[in-house]
Amino acid sequence: MQNIRLKGLYIFLLIISIIALDLYTKFVVSGDNNTIILSSFIKLHTINNYGIAFSLFDGLQDGGRLLLSIVILIVLIFVAYELYKNLRSSINYLLGLSLVLGGGVANFIDRFDNGSVTDFIIVHYENIYFPAVFNIADLSISIGAIFIIFHLAGRPHGLSLIHISEPTRL
Repeated sequence: MQNIRLKGLYIFLLIISIIALDLYTKFVVSGDNNTIILSSFIKLHTINNYGIAFSLFDGLQDGGRLLLSIVILIVLIFVAYELYKNLRSSINYLLGLSLVLGGGVANFIDRFDNGSVTDFIIVHYENIYFPAVFNIADLSISIGAIFIIFHLAGRPHGLSLIHISEPTRL
């Protein structure tokens, strides 16, 4: 029981750290509308994303944005429940769910506070650009999804979430 509590504490601290880091970096970069060049392939420039990943649903009006926010909130509640329900699961699965939840909550807070998500990391090589501008929360969600995929791929029945066994012979 104590091991589960300690695991839960670590997960909670990870989620809070992701939220804090994401919101802090958004705060730091949002004050300046200039482009900051970090290296030859990473620069920072803020944009407001009113949609979701890759600016999908960016053109939604107020009612559509409210519906999108409700759907996102439902997904976050599901991920939190899945995390709580599986505290005895593999570390890869817990880490993946924690990263997804931390990033998702951070972007939800940003969306609720600003009406959009602040994206600012631009990755490129010369004039070839990664197709999306993203933030720390997006990075957390993506890495978390990779951990979840590896966990599911390592299950005895692959990526299938539902397994139908062969009928038992009498």
